[in-house]
Amino acid sequence: MPESNAVRDFLPSVHGLRFANRFPPGPTVRLGPLDPRLIGIGDASAGLCGGMAWFVRERFEAGQPIPTTAQPPANGSPLFRALVNRQVRSLDWLWTPLRYWWFGAIGADRAGRRSRDVEWPRIRAGIDAGRLVRVGLVRHHGLSPWGMTQSHQVLAYAYELAGQAVTLRIYDPNWPGRDDIAARLTADGSAQSTGEPLLALFRIG
Repeated sequence: MPESNAVRDFLPSVHGLRFANRFPPGPTVRLGPLDPRLIGIGDASAGLCGGMAWFVRERFEAGQPIPTTAQPPANGSPLFRALVNRQVRSLDWLWTPLRYWWFGAIGADRAGRRSRDVEWPRIRAGIDAGRLVRVGLVRHHGLSPWGMTQSHQVLAYAYELAGQAVTLRIYDPNWPGRDDIAARLTADGSAQSTGEPLLALFRIG
């Protein structure tokens, strides 16, 4: 019989942000008069998925309502700044990007085994403890650090385990209002229900 569990009462369509992780070009932060995009970092159009996932978990755990706007917040607005702040914190002093790079560099087979044998039990433990779990989705392979821009952060809130197949139900900032988005781990590899590539995944927090 399949095993399953879920964070009680959480649904992306209810507790997730209403807008998608698509922001117009613009600086996420300013360093005085310097626009950091001049050195190739900090453009909002690259996405704020880590900040969105952190924000949603924080609001849910505090019992606070989510903003109802269906449009991405304007650059510099209070909500935009809140997402950027949490995006920066989600990078964990660049430890998170380093893990993305490492998973992409070690090859699909090894990354898949690590996902199933190490990361999945850690994700499961968080959900079993009643916590939303931030998860990194690795969508690139190879040594180039530029490939990390394809990768992504989501929130896992439920799982189903049938034999060696794991289905993680996720809040994906790229797909607002959807309760049917899932990431799957099997002995043959990883996949996301939306058809986006998925090499591996790991628990962030």
